[in-house]
Amino acid sequence: MRRLFFLALVACVAAAAPETAAGQPEPPRPALRRGADPNDWEAYFDEGTRNFERFPNRAADAFYWASRLDPRRAEPLFARWAAYLAQDHSRWLAYVEEEERILERPDMVANEALRTRAFNRSPFVHRAFEAALWSRMNAQLRWNGATRAFMSYGAADFDQAAAGFGRVVRADPVRNARFRFWRALAFVGDSQLDSAAVEITQLLATLRAEDEAQVQELYESKAMLEHALGMLYSVGGHPVEARRAWERALEEDLSMYPARSELARLALREGRTAEAVELMAQAVEIAPDDAVMHFEYGNALLMAGRRAEAADAWLRATQLEPHWADPYLRLGMALDDAGQSEKAITALRAYLDRAPRRQTQEIRIATERLAALQAGG
Repeated sequence: MRRLFFLALVACVAAAAPETAAGQPEPPRPALRRGADPNDWEAYFDEGTRNFERFPNRAADAFYWASRLDPRRAEPLFARWAAYLAQDHSRWLAYVEEEERILERPDMVANEALRTRAFNRSPFVHRAFEAALWSRMNAQLRWNGATRAFMSYGAADFDQAAAGFGRVVRADPVRNARFRFWRALAFVGDSQLDSAAVEITQLLATLRAEDEAQVQELYESKAMLEHALGMLYSVGGHPVEARRAWERALEEDLSMYPARSELARLALREGRTAEAVELMAQAVEIAPDDAVMHFEYGNALLMAGRRAEAADAWLRATQLEPHWADPYLRLGMALDDAGQSEKAITALRAYLDRAPRRQTQEIRIATERLAALQAGG
């Protein structure tokens, strides 16, 4: 049961891996319900959710396309991780039992990377699919207070989950300190961000006290927790505290590129464009295959007035994630502004082919730009 409650706390930061292994084709796009938008990640995510219990292989394909259409989202990445394990119960049991010969297989390593990437996008991604995997074990589970709280969390009963994890922590505040993170997840689900921040702050204090009390064989990095805390402070309107948390995350782990990108966004909001560009350049260097980082790097370069370099960054984003619409729009507009009409037309058409219907304003802008270019104006 250790994986259920502790793994998320020590997930290492890894650069985004290619979406498919060499020589492995993309799965076909699943058929969607009538009226669903085939360019919208949520349509495929909903389709995967409907199929997860009975047809996890179908769910895996749907989640795959959801993650490709908008690689910024954590939900489909985490769902892909769960759907892969759901397809083979023996594979899931080997994961639970931590059988090294299974965990070290390339397919399992690649699948675990999806989980890490999901946490990099959002440490607070809801983990209902993980709860569904555990619930299949039923009689094999040890139904204690922590398990019941986790199942409440998986069922989106966040009040009950927070109360349950609170009882577990109070029963032994030191030994059960890591359950504070799960209580924080429940508070986030219930939009109680200040309470979530309190839980993570107290957890960090406990972990640091443990570090001072004894020399541990395996140092437990707190970078992801600090990154999570920074996100809570940022959303809650506390930029100073957010900056400090992300800086502490980098002190823990210099490769924590999500914290760098968050610091860059904060710098842009505060008008410090040079700092934002430097931070995003570092993030791209650490995660060269992450299309989202290249996209945000382009945004920072544009704000700094470095338009040609911004276009290069957006072009790289389209190369890394050709199914994602947003970089094509930025690229097309930049090429248009630079007088590269033919390339701009190609990029804008690519955007319109991929744009989800709900991007009404962006579609209007792209359509008007494209019409002007085609008219020679």
